[in-house]
Amino acid sequence: MSAEVWILVATAVLAVVAIGAAVVAVRAVRQMSRAAVATPAVDAPAVPAQQSDTTRPRAVVVHEDVATVAPVGLEPRIVQGRLVVPPTQHQVVQAALGRPGVRLSIVAHGLAHALRPESRDRISALMRREFRRRRRERQQAGRRAVRAAQPAPPAAPSDPWLGS
Repeated sequence: MSAEVWILVATAVLAVVAIGAAVVAVRAVRQMSRAAVATPAVDAPAVPAQQSDTTRPRAVVVHEDVATVAPVGLEPRIVQGRLVVPPTQHQVVQAALGRPGVRLSIVAHGLAHALRPESRDRISALMRREFRRRRRERQQAGRRAVRAAQPAPPAAPSDPWLGS
């Protein structure tokens, strides 16, 4: 097999590993979101203070990486005795992109882009250029090593007459 085929195979294996890592990450996010649904986050008490304190306290979930600043006009308010908190931008994006059809279309779009002839040609040209550059460097290093290993030619004896 040529070196280009080996590089192509290595690239394909790397792509499979990346897809596997993406699947693992999606599963982890799903499990985290299921856990968040099982223990709803409450920032303010939604029940009136008249009830007894025998109810167990609810868990408070804090997302440090999510911006806590709500846009103007989307502030928490009380409607019919209930606290209504509008979703954050992160929650909206997560809900929209969390659907299987959307995720599948994103993956299909990425694969289609990677398999287009322009992308394939660009990637193979980059690999070919890198391969040639490394081969050129190896050949230059070999020539330098041969020059360094050869002893200097002995000084020519002073022959009064060269020729005949």
